[in-house]
Amino acid sequence: MEDPIRECVGFRLAAAHRRLDRHFTRMYSRIGLSHSQGQILICLFERGSARMTEIAADTGLSQSTVSRLAKELSRHRFLRREKDPDDARAQLLSPGNRAKTLRGELYRLQALINSRVRGDLGEDDLGQLLETLDRIIRHG
Repeated sequence: MEDPIRECVGFRLAAAHRRLDRHFTRMYSRIGLSHSQGQILICLFERGSARMTEIAADTGLSQSTVSRLAKELSRHRFLRREKDPDDARAQLLSPGNRAKTLRGELYRLQALINSRVRGDLGEDDLGQLLETLDRIIRHG
């Protein structure tokens, strides 16, 4: 007999997401950030600066979540806000001085977590998983 829950892609993706998110949250809490805050900062380190809409697209977070977290990060001097020279209505976010002191640790934590997942799955399975996830994200 088939198990409808095990056959449901959404349930399984959600369960995998919760498990990884708990792991990321534990790791990022060591440096006083949430997983989502860490994602935003890494996105900004990669881009240099970005609009909130770009951060939301890159991280998969909703724009309202990015906005709320950006306020928190800004209040604690992890990021800077500037007017976007191309659009006076928009703001550009960039890493603040406090975030810059954590850059190496953020990348180290991300590498550690990726290494653990890679160790659990192996290179071939991880590559296949990433390709499949990219297809799901693109075609939802």
